[in-house]
Amino acid sequence: MGSIKPFNSSQVIKPLARTSMFLLNEAREAGENDPALAVRFTAGGLVSPIMSGVNTPGVAEFTDHTLVPIVRGMLLGANIYRMQRTFKNPDAPAWEKGADVVRVISDTAGLIGGLAVLFTPQYAALGAKLIGTAYSVDICSHALRTGSHVNNRFKVWKNMLDEEKPEDKPPGGNSPGQTGSNTPPTPPVPPKISIHKPLTQFESPKQLNLFKN
Repeated sequence: MGSIKPFNSSQVIKPLARTSMFLLNEAREAGENDPALAVRFTAGGLVSPIMSGVNTPGVAEFTDHTLVPIVRGMLLGANIYRMQRTFKNPDAPAWEKGADVVRVISDTAGLIGGLAVLFTPQYAALGAKLIGTAYSVDICSHALRTGSHVNNRFKVWKNMLDEEKPEDKPPGGNSPGQTGSNTPPTPPVPPKISIHKPLTQFESPKQLNLFKN
């Protein structure tokens, strides 16, 4: 009958901690890859909980119109940050640099369009067209960055899995005294004998059974 092994909390906590750190690191990598998308998701996720307690008529509608230029300005700042990183990267391809420039121009147009709709009703139609164009560029931009990011992360994950694979070893493992497949075995060390110490078999005559009947 096998004995019951005691419960070790580290067997549960450590895998959970590693998984949590892995997910947080991937979220950080995704945010650095597309900061504009991170800003959009964060701002969009906060609208409902913040506006759920507002019951004043007209406030929610005005907030929706105000959010467009504010969020567009935040997206512009995030894409400028990303563009600076791209141009500082010597390995960045030309198409990626061009795409970042297009994103900044699109965000600027969307910001102008949002301000036009909010403050100048006579230019509301033009502002709506600018906002719509900016949204179209956003959709293509997020799709391109997400696809490229997933492809790069897949390569990283594959390399991590390859590094964790055990090295090839001979069947049965290394023999005693052998540290590697090409390392000769270590010769046994002879025991040290002291002339001032009697041999073990003569220390206790009873061990030889000479004094028993």
